Amino acid sequence: MAPTPKGRATYHHGDLAAALVQTTLEIIDEVGVRGFSVAEAARRTCVSPGAPYRHFADRDALLAAAALEISRRLRAIYLETAADVGSAQERLATVAGTFVRTAARYRGGLDILFAPGLRATHPELRDSTREFVDLLLPSAFEVVAPGDAAVTAVALLDALHALARGYVAQLLEGKFGDPDDVVEEVATRATRAARALVAGYGLPSGAADG
Repeated sequence: MAPTPKGRATYHHGDLAAALVQTTLEIIDEVGVRGFSVAEAARRTCVSPGAPYRHFADRDALLAAAALEISRRLRAIYLETAADVGSAQERLATVAGTFVRTAARYRGGLDILFAPGLRATHPELRDSTREFVDLLLPSAFEVVAPGDAAVTAVALLDALHALARGYVAQLLEGKFGDPDDVVEEVATRATRAARALVAGYGLPSGAADG
């Protein structure tokens, strides 16, 4: 299909990179990472097949830019959710619900955000993850029991991440029903489970056995 005037205007106004990122996310939602091609992104954005390469060196560079955009959106959703939360425990618990809501809104986004191959070759993705962890660490330090607080705080965040990704996988697999219909229910379940996890990490050593 020939480029439309709108497509060419988008390119000449310097918005092509952002348009390609958005289109990439839409394609991945439909066909997954393996089914994604730069040519299809160009076609949907109404530009020539070679135009994306003026902004992105290759397919992985475009995927990495899309993953970075998902990272920004994940962070924004978390900040919005946690804005009115008073306690450190509850701020951490909202992480699980944040992942569920992000996954429901951007189905394939988390897959590319945590894709090992992209993270190995695009350090900006590792940096974005580190920034999110740094955002959560102060709350984790407030929660964990005295002792080796640094190690325990990192372990807590790792556990929260694993729990959240587990709920995301079940949501997208349809275990709870259509993801669009049950997202808030699953986000509530995930937050409740995260709340219990956080509480466990706050117990003094040995208290759970006694």
